[in-house]
Amino acid sequence: MTTLAAQIPARQRIAAVMRLHVANPWPTVILPWIVLLGVHALTWSIWALISHYAGDTLEPEAFRYAGGVSWLVIYMMVIAIQAMNAGFRFALGLSATRRDYYVGTVAVFGLMALGYGIGLGLLALVERATGGWWLDGSFYAPAYLYDEPFAVVAFHYVALYLLFTSMGSLIGAMFVRWRAYGLYAYFAGLALAVVAFVWWLVGAGGDALVGFLRDNPLAVVMAWTLPVSAVLALLGWLVIRRAPSRG
Repeated sequence: MTTLAAQIPARQRIAAVMRLHVANPWPTVILPWIVLLGVHALTWSIWALISHYAGDTLEPEAFRYAGGVSWLVIYMMVIAIQAMNAGFRFALGLSATRRDYYVGTVAVFGLMALGYGIGLGLLALVERATGGWWLDGSFYAPAYLYDEPFAVVAFHYVALYLLFTSMGSLIGAMFVRWRAYGLYAYFAGLALAVVAFVWWLVGAGGDALVGFLRDNPLAVVMAWTLPVSAVLALLGWLVIRRAPSRG
């Protein structure tokens, strides 16, 4: 730790890193909601056209399986990758330590996950209050979320975003430390993990997984993603703590 960094309290350095990430809220806060509402409007228009022309022949629950919200988790993972890389060396140049940068960055992701989870949960409440946007549709709480209460819907999205942003943090940290070789190593490891998971599924693991999903409520299933997110975040820290300060 430099002499200047030692003179500044850690909470102030972490807060400075957090402000660095939200200095331009357009890509992380404003644009995603604009795109999401645009996708919702387009989806509703398609629902309205189908409902108009199908009339009484429209099947019940025809509009309860929309996937228009799913792109957000991938988008947030990409944002996490970029955030971990974009401001790292700049923040170190402003006397932040690697730990300050990582804690501040992960804290921003956590607050974003909380904000998006609550926001989507509230929109799901409006959706139900309007009878599925007057068309018995389900955009913000589709399929398995349709009958879940607000708390479960919000927690589902919070846990999901934490999982994908922690994954993005690890990918970004590996790129910061090893550049392209870090990405090669990550995706090679991911490929091996997917193959091992498939082998487990075709064995006895498939029945065990189906039983777990069937016998446990959604909140419990999503709660099991939190330790995975914590492990990914810890791995990200172990990687970036030795990252060079210059590219």
